[in-house]
Amino acid sequence: MKFEKDIFISYAHIDNQSMIDGDKGWITEFHRSLEIRLSQLLGQKPIIWRDEKLQGNDVFGDEIVDQFANVAIFISILSPRYVKSEWCTKEVIEFQKASEKNMGLRFKNKSRIFKLIKTPVSFEDHPEPMIDLLGYEFYKIDSGTGRAKELGRMFGQESERDYWIKLDDVAHDIVDLLTSMKDEDTPSTVEKKERIGSDISVYLAETSYDLKEFREDIKRDLIEHDFRIYPDRQLSLIAPELNDQIREMLTESKLSIHLIGNSYGIVPEGTDKSKIVLQNEVAAEKSQEQGLKRLIWMPQNITTEDTRQENFINSLKTDSELQKGAEIFETPLEELKFAIFDLLKEKEKAAPDLYENEVEDFEKIPEIYLICDQKDLEYTIEVEDYLYDQGFNVTLPVFEGDESQVRLDHQENLLNTDAVIIFYGLGNELWMRSKVRELMKIAGYGRKKPLVNKAVLIANPPAIYKDRFRAHGIVVLSAKEGLPKEGLQGLVDKIKNSK
Repeated sequence: MKFEKDIFISYAHIDNQSMIDGDKGWITEFHRSLEIRLSQLLGQKPIIWRDEKLQGNDVFGDEIVDQFANVAIFISILSPRYVKSEWCTKEVIEFQKASEKNMGLRFKNKSRIFKLIKTPVSFEDHPEPMIDLLGYEFYKIDSGTGRAKELGRMFGQESERDYWIKLDDVAHDIVDLLTSMKDEDTPSTVEKKERIGSDISVYLAETSYDLKEFREDIKRDLIEHDFRIYPDRQLSLIAPELNDQIREMLTESKLSIHLIGNSYGIVPEGTDKSKIVLQNEVAAEKSQEQGLKRLIWMPQNITTEDTRQENFINSLKTDSELQKGAEIFETPLEELKFAIFDLLKEKEKAAPDLYENEVEDFEKIPEIYLICDQKDLEYTIEVEDYLYDQGFNVTLPVFEGDESQVRLDHQENLLNTDAVIIFYGLGNELWMRSKVRELMKIAGYGRKKPLVNKAVLIANPPAIYKDRFRAHGIVVLSAKEGLPKEGLQGLVDKIKNSK
């Protein structure tokens, strides 16, 4: 059905009062900013309505209730005053009643109520129709004081930046829902091009507050590629109910992602284990039952003062039961992102390329990019000859010419190769780190196909920092006592099998 108004904003009057003379209120600024961002994304100005005459002692008007049947999306700005206001909570209830007479409160598993939390309030105080909604938190908890600070320019540039990021998330989700609802009425526009994740669900486990930004960063990337994200509602704080919810969502998921920080997290009623621990345990069970793939990530050199969390981290690293179906990363976050999309793209059912059948055999020969320092060129000959004899075309870096052209050639090699081998000989530690970082940033160069095969050959001269080198997702081989043919053969077989 078609709606006369796109959005209604429900708020408490006091939340729109500015603490600085001359400034617009928080709600007014939010309304203005959201309208502009939605106009940019939709290509036309949305119809957003709120009651600007709202007063704390006003009688709830039937004229507002009558309008709810003509509103597509309801935005609720939660705050301590909002949940205490009979007017505000009644608006939520009345919108729920009106929606049940048209499209329903959920459309294609997406709620038509958007819960924006301006100031945190106790979960049990949220109006009943939105208790299960995840919500958008427009505040941050100060790590030093533990106090909530609302997002906005009042608290500095970083807070203002976070405000715009959060508002952009809300705007994109609103556009997705509005577009989907309008497409329901327009059969000719329903058939859109398939996106990567159109039929794939991902369980992105809830995490502790110290990694909340990292989780939202990953969630943003997944949503951009149209993956369905679980949990898609608030998880219960009662252990048996929570476990049932997790099992249900994981059954629908092709991948689960777990971010482990230095905080133990919330412990539900009926258990001594945190939600983070329980999610990982249930996911390990699902890995055994249905072959669920799991990625577990934690920051490098993670430390914690919580003994419970320390024990959990140690268990993840040593307990085979908790590791079932999982790959554990202690890397920069970008490395985890590559692993996520490497796995998810394997789920794609790519249509056959008709032209590919006509390509000559020599054009199908796999490529290996053998990266080395210029001082090591003569020492890489044996490696190059071995790989060539195994049926590979081998490309070496260019060291002469215009600096920008040399850099461009290097990036092109990273984009098009089937595998990368870094020869770590006379190059210093900084050189090596720069090459590993480039592998992490490879998607930023425009590479479409995941680079699965990566290896490092540790050659002479010996050095302590070489002996200690290791990285998740990269095969490390020693060439100090000659060419490691057995290790290279394993890499060769892997590359050929992945073609």
